[in-house]
Amino acid sequence: MFSPKFHADAVLASLRAGLHVLCEKPLTLDPEAFAVIRSESVGRGLCVYSINNWAFSPQWAKLLDVAGSGRLGPIRHAEIRVLRTKPSVSALPGDWRKDPAISGGGILVDHGWHNLYLMRRLLGDELDVAQTVLRPAGAVDEVATVLLKAPGASGTIHLSWRAGERSNSAFVAGERGTAELRDDSLTVKEGGAEETTRFPEKLSGGSAHPDWLAAMWPSFEAECDGRGRGASLAEAEFCLRSIREAYGAREASRA
Repeated sequence: MFSPKFHADAVLASLRAGLHVLCEKPLTLDPEAFAVIRSESVGRGLCVYSINNWAFSPQWAKLLDVAGSGRLGPIRHAEIRVLRTKPSVSALPGDWRKDPAISGGGILVDHGWHNLYLMRRLLGDELDVAQTVLRPAGAVDEVATVLLKAPGASGTIHLSWRAGERSNSAFVAGERGTAELRDDSLTVKEGGAEETTRFPEKLSGGSAHPDWLAAMWPSFEAECDGRGRGASLAEAEFCLRSIREAYGAREASRA
């Protein structure tokens, strides 16, 4: 399955065939299709799991563990930056990622979905989008900056297909310490101490991540078994809502 345009139909066909579903992101960008998917999933007692494999990369797994452990204290701010010099290479002819009729949007769909659920895992499920700036404003977005708010916390996501380098980074600030991720290193500072973890590969090192999928698999199996069923759908709903709000705001400003 190469394009988001076809995800919802494939997911529904699988559910109606009595199958649990593992689907590439974005699960769907259509709220009505999402509602049907959720209804079919609940009614048939089947799992729908949107691939959230970035949370299972070694770097993000470590960062989320540190942030969730309480070592940094209550998290008050988080930043995520994804810089690319161009869109990812397509397996299909042409550049479907920049065709909104197929992709559903630009970088906010392609990279934003992953980073929205990562931010939600950092700041909690009461997270909301406060403001989004998309460039170019009248075409497929190639640069996106998203400001988010949660009770007692804030977040920023910056995404670019027009950067001068390829890199991933993140910064998390709690009341007792900070954690900074820079592609292949994570530095945690707390109580006057500093600890750096090095990783053998950069987070931005490629597009295929079979090891991340393998690390994600137990979470998918758990939802299939009914443990935590619906957690992935809740993340997908947040990503869908956030992206729709961002694009809706852009269309309203152009009207």
